[in-house]
Amino acid sequence: MKKYAILTDSSCDIDDKTAKELGIYVLRMPLTIDEEEFIEGVDIDLTSIKQAMLDGKIVKTSQAQLGSLIKMYDHLLEEYDEIIHIPLSSGLSGMYQTALVQSQNYEGRITVIDAKCVCYPLTKLCLDVKEMLCEGKTPSEIKEAIERVPSMMEAIIIPSDLNYLKRGGRITPAATALSSLLKIVPVLSLKEGIIDVFDKVRTMKKAIEKGIDEAVNVEDASQYYWMIISDDCDDMVDEVKQKLEERTHQKVERHPFGAVILSHTDPGVLAFGKMKKLKKILDN
Repeated sequence: MKKYAILTDSSCDIDDKTAKELGIYVLRMPLTIDEEEFIEGVDIDLTSIKQAMLDGKIVKTSQAQLGSLIKMYDHLLEEYDEIIHIPLSSGLSGMYQTALVQSQNYEGRITVIDAKCVCYPLTKLCLDVKEMLCEGKTPSEIKEAIERVPSMMEAIIIPSDLNYLKRGGRITPAATALSSLLKIVPVLSLKEGIIDVFDKVRTMKKAIEKGIDEAVNVEDASQYYWMIISDDCDDMVDEVKQKLEERTHQKVERHPFGAVILSHTDPGVLAFGKMKKLKKILDN
C-alpha cells in the first residue's frame, strides 16, 4: 500500500505540535512586520503578531519561498511514495500555481489541489483526504472531486475595526473615514476562494443576523462541517454558535484564527461558515 504525505501551509491555522498529532505536514509562510520578515510559527508566535497589530504596525503575509517548497517536497519524498499538497486558496495567494508548476518536476508523485479553502477548514479537509485515502480513493479521484465543487468553503467575516484594513492597504483611508462616520459595519464573504464585500449594515447585531441568514441558506446542513473562527469576542461567539446550531441542527466547532488571515483583517475579527464534507461529495 502506498504511503501518502498530506501537506498544507500555515494558513490552516494549526501549530506544528497539532499538525504532528494529526499526521499533517505544514509549510510555514513568511510574514513582514513593518518590512521586517519572519517565518510564522518559527521566528514569531501569534501573540507577538497580534501585539504588533495592536501597536499600529503593518503586518503582511506572502507565499512560502520556492526554496522552502522544494526542500519540503524532497524531504517528504524520502519517506513517502506520494504527496497530496493542499495550499491556501488560489484566490488569495499564488502558492497553488507555484506548487502546481513545481510538482511537474516530480514524475507524478505530487498532486496539488486547489480546494479554495483557508483557516481551520483547510485542516479539516486534510483530515478528510487522509480518511478517503484509507478507504482506497486515489489522489486523482480526490483532486477531481474537490476541484469540481465551486465552493468547498463558504464563510462570513465581520471585522471589528477597519483601521487595520486601512493600514494594510486593503481599503482606502477615505472609505475608512466614511464608514466610521456613518457607523457602517462591513460584512465580508469568502466564496469560491475569494474574499469580497457581502453587505454593509449599521450595527454588529445586524451584521451577525445577515451573516447567519446567508450561511444557513443550504438545502441540507448535514452535508457540511460548521465552524466559527475567532479569538477575542467570546460573547458574540456564544451567540453565533447557539443560533447556528438552532438553525442547522448541526454541531458547530470553534477554532482560533492563525496569523495568515488575521493579518488581513484585525485581532477582533469574527468569522463563521461551513465546509463541504469530502465523503459526501465522493459518494454522490
